[in-house]
Amino acid sequence: MKLHDNQLQLLRHLARFNLMDYPDCLNLLDTDGTGDRVALSYAFRPLTKNKYVSKRKDGCVSILAKGRALFPEDTPLISAGGGAAERRRVMEVSRMAALMELHNIPAFADRQECDTPYFIPSACWRKIAPGILSTTRFVGMLLAGGHRLAVYDIGDGAMEWQVRAEGSLFYTRHGSYETRATGMLLVCREDAREQAATNIIRQTMWNRRQLLRESCVERDRPVRWSRSPIKLKAQYGRVYLTTPATLTLSLERILGEEGSIQALREETGGVRPGSQGVGEDVQAWPRRMFVNPACDLLKYVRFFSAVKSYLMSREKPDYYQERIEMDLYLYEEDMPIAGMYPEIWESEEVSAYVYRSE
Repeated sequence: MKLHDNQLQLLRHLARFNLMDYPDCLNLLDTDGTGDRVALSYAFRPLTKNKYVSKRKDGCVSILAKGRALFPEDTPLISAGGGAAERRRVMEVSRMAALMELHNIPAFADRQECDTPYFIPSACWRKIAPGILSTTRFVGMLLAGGHRLAVYDIGDGAMEWQVRAEGSLFYTRHGSYETRATGMLLVCREDAREQAATNIIRQTMWNRRQLLRESCVERDRPVRWSRSPIKLKAQYGRVYLTTPATLTLSLERILGEEGSIQALREETGGVRPGSQGVGEDVQAWPRRMFVNPACDLLKYVRFFSAVKSYLMSREKPDYYQERIEMDLYLYEEDMPIAGMYPEIWESEEVSAYVYRSE
């Protein structure tokens, strides 16, 4: 049987990641972007008929020996063993790796000496950085321009979140400074982006006094299961939100964020406040400027917290507060997220500046 390029691409992916969900297989076969599920199912059918892959009743597709023999140089990056829960985890990692490769971000089993972004699956990263708790939900590490972003496929945003488990990616006691994560990349569905962002921010705001502490002693406590909505902590550093369609654009903005901060600092003559500030990127008295071109949810939390603290202290008759201005820099598509607390924008001291779209 002569295989087409899209069929070979699917088989090569399965040779490296063992498993994949059937709808994700059809998406990987759709190289022309037609979206015709019937035609794509006909392209998939010869692979099972000729024993290249097998498809279970639950939709799990796995590669067989005949399919793996086509790519003898490709070794599997993750194991396919275990029960139903383990298979689902492998399929989550496989789906994310396919998305990364769709955006020209290759997947490797180990760290590379290159300047281009690349992705390391979670099972491979555990071998690089031992000590990560087994209960963490991250699917892999995206390394780009000095960033080490723990990638999560959050779907509609309603996933289990275990603060202590996810925090193990950021504690230096579990590895060197070269392997600890510097931030997170949350990948959600396009139609759930605004709702997921507002839910995560609101959950964090309700507990921000504990979650935004810079000092953390969670590592000294016993680990336990705790199912809860996604809450952000100061230790996460940066928490970027993106969608499968805008992954490349988000990565460009993440890599260009430091340049935007530096340009604003030079334009305003401001300084980087460091630990003395309230989370702002540039301080030029009386202005405090928060630069957020890449939809950093934790930066939104810091901005909202700073504004609310300032407005609440100003209402106290016996408390003197000098007038300061809070500025937020963002893109137009993020304005609904910034507007989730409409009462703060009624103040004259709070302003938003919108970047021009590329």
